[in-house]
Amino acid sequence: MMKLLPRFFKLLLLSGLLLCFFKSSQWVHLWRPRKADPTQTWLEIQTQRKIILNSACLKLNLTDTVNKLKPRVAIQLYVEHNHRLIFCSIPKVGCSNWLRILLILQKNLSSELTKESINRNELLKYIHTTPLLIKLNRYPSTLQQELLSNYTKVMVTRDPFERLVSAYRNKILHGVQSFMKLIKAAFPKSSNNVTFQEFVNFILQEKLNNNHWRPMYKLCDPCRIHYDIIGKIETVNQDADHILKSIGAPEDLHYPTFKTFATEPRTNEQITAEYFGNLSSKQVEQLLKLYEFDFSLFNYSSNVKYMNLSVL
Repeated sequence: MMKLLPRFFKLLLLSGLLLCFFKSSQWVHLWRPRKADPTQTWLEIQTQRKIILNSACLKLNLTDTVNKLKPRVAIQLYVEHNHRLIFCSIPKVGCSNWLRILLILQKNLSSELTKESINRNELLKYIHTTPLLIKLNRYPSTLQQELLSNYTKVMVTRDPFERLVSAYRNKILHGVQSFMKLIKAAFPKSSNNVTFQEFVNFILQEKLNNNHWRPMYKLCDPCRIHYDIIGKIETVNQDADHILKSIGAPEDLHYPTFKTFATEPRTNEQITAEYFGNLSSKQVEQLLKLYEFDFSLFNYSSNVKYMNLSVL
């Protein structure tokens, strides 16, 4: 028994050294499991999300004393005056469904507008072009600050890699011409059916100049705008119910199940893993770098299930 003690202490010391090494790694925040405690209340989850966000903002030096709102952020913020709500719209994070809700609230329309019987294509085009939905950039900067100080501010996030795959499936796989032209202009020799690998190469070269794959923190600026509620697409039904209740929305209004392509499954963890399995280690590492702030600020983990085995 006494002979085993020195070996035990050596193993204990080695374990401690390895733990210190991994804790000091710049990537450790990307690899830790980040599952919410199922016993937490919704308010406790909200508090935790804000604490993590504020801590990451300070750590990443994303806060400053500039009061003027950036124009590229103001154009993402929708104002709904009836219920004193400001909502930051992020493409591929259920924004079409949220705009549908905002339209109902803004014009006191029937909640039937959330039903699947409504023509998807017509409604989708309408809610993204109608002047009835008001953006914060319509107002002068002084009034912008006043509204931000007095209205309930909401943003909803999504796993950065799932959001990226969703953008590819929705805009590239279905051949939306405006997006296809962007890629063809950058990569004339790319295939007619642009692969996910080609799409990723385009993003890595383009440096995130399109809102559909621009990092979420750049769209909503959560380190300078103190959002009252931070929802997640992964818990959208629960979050949406609390958001609508908190602003006094009609009781029969709920988050809709609208999908642009109704017969296709939503982009999820499994589908994302399949797409990322076709990328090289270098591509994944570069994407991690591009979206690292989103992972940290909103407490997402780029788990190994998204990674090619060659990365490990």
